[in-house]
Amino acid sequence: MNVVGLTPIIPILFAFALPLTSILVKGDRKVIGVYALTGTGLTLLSAVKLFQLAYSSREPLIYTFGGWAAPVGIIYEVDRMSALIALVTAALMFLIAIYSYRYLEGEGGLEWYYTLYLGLEAGLLGVLLTGDAFNLFVMIEVTSIAAYALVMYYRDRGDSVVAGLKYALIGAVGTTMYFLALGVLYYGFGTLNFANLSALVHGMSFPVVGKPYGDVVIASGIALALATWAFLIKAAVFPNHFWLPEAHPAAPSPISAILSGLVVNVGVYALARFLYTVYGGTLTSGLSGVIHALRIVLMFLGAVSALFGALMMLVQKDVKRLIAYSTIMHMGYLIMAVGIGSELALSATIFHMVNHAIAKALLFLSAGVFIHATGSRNLEDLAGLGRKMPVATFSLAVASLSLVGVPPFNVFFSKLLLFNAFLAKNLMLALVLVVSSVTALVAYVKVFYEVWLGKPKKDIKVKECWGMSGVCLILALACVVIGLVAPYVVTHYVDPAAVQAVDYKVYIQKALEYATKTKLGI
Repeated sequence: MNVVGLTPIIPILFAFALPLTSILVKGDRKVIGVYALTGTGLTLLSAVKLFQLAYSSREPLIYTFGGWAAPVGIIYEVDRMSALIALVTAALMFLIAIYSYRYLEGEGGLEWYYTLYLGLEAGLLGVLLTGDAFNLFVMIEVTSIAAYALVMYYRDRGDSVVAGLKYALIGAVGTTMYFLALGVLYYGFGTLNFANLSALVHGMSFPVVGKPYGDVVIASGIALALATWAFLIKAAVFPNHFWLPEAHPAAPSPISAILSGLVVNVGVYALARFLYTVYGGTLTSGLSGVIHALRIVLMFLGAVSALFGALMMLVQKDVKRLIAYSTIMHMGYLIMAVGIGSELALSATIFHMVNHAIAKALLFLSAGVFIHATGSRNLEDLAGLGRKMPVATFSLAVASLSLVGVPPFNVFFSKLLLFNAFLAKNLMLALVLVVSSVTALVAYVKVFYEVWLGKPKKDIKVKECWGMSGVCLILALACVVIGLVAPYVVTHYVDPAAVQAVDYKVYIQKALEYATKTKLGI
């Protein structure tokens, strides 16, 4: 098995073996912690190797399950975009696994937490690496089920169970809509492989299927409408955002960091894969009309989501709900960029997905340090605590300034790319970015002022926990370093990822080579 197939397999194998391992070691907390770090660490090493291979190759990387090439078998097809996001995902999952060990100190069921955690990582990586629309559905389900259960980790708390059930209900609606979209796609095209779909959309030949079975325009219109709504649920974009502010306060802070930093990326990435790789480039007039209408809807909903999220940040007293609405705002930016459809917009999307994931994870983790110390999410209960935990406070400041878009932090540069992409399309889109960012700044200033300068309600004796604050410091430094070298990162990693993602011909050709080698359709 090559590194493409191995990367998502590692965490799922560790997840399946953890309950048995826990029994053998009689629930020893330290052994379970080391086991989880080993699983996420090996996954990170595999993701690093995958990243290196993807960027040293001019073509996407292929892995065929059981040797069956597309469209008969399910394949993983990894380009630079998916490899880059997979690397960031694996790195954050490793660091958050370290943080989780200390955050959940004194809590029972650590083996089940890490079992679900590793399953969640496997699902996220599967989403990013798959080259098949049906396997995308399977990986989204794996991701979702693990996320639902982790939100309900505090099963003795009513708010946790209720929030998890709400999340599961709306998530099930989303995955059902996507499953229906797959049925329509298969009815119209006779395949669900991304490369094969793209070939048929662009009038290119492909083994086995040959040509579409039905009306491509009608099938695409119905399927994309259903799939888009499902992906907007996963991305927590208005009006499908309401599960996120409920899930965040109920979940442990490390899980909130994953939900806001990584899980929401699933919807954005899936939309980008469909609109740039499958339906990118020159299309027939009928298909072009469908994609144009979809892009307008995405830009509108993204703009509304950005403004709504920013305004809702202003009225929150629960710090985790405030950060959740910040995520809704940033997802709005990303959906607007996907809707634009230009290569510049895709570069901005990729870079902002990476930067937002790092900075938002940092924001939740640094806030989690204070929440862990006080047992409260209310801003007033966190007043003055920052002076007693300088590293967590520094990390909170870096995350807040970065997400607002203050130079030289990393998010400033991805917001600059977004601004340029928006301005090239429509001035109003650029204004949405500016207005929402300024509004969010007010909310972040309120949080920092309360934590640093606020008058404590009572004297709380706390000290810095390096198991948590150390992870925050690493991410804070990452925000600074990526910001300082942003032009290099964009030139050497982000732009090449966008260029390869829009090159649907190379994506098709690579899958076609494997199909020809196995003599499919002959």
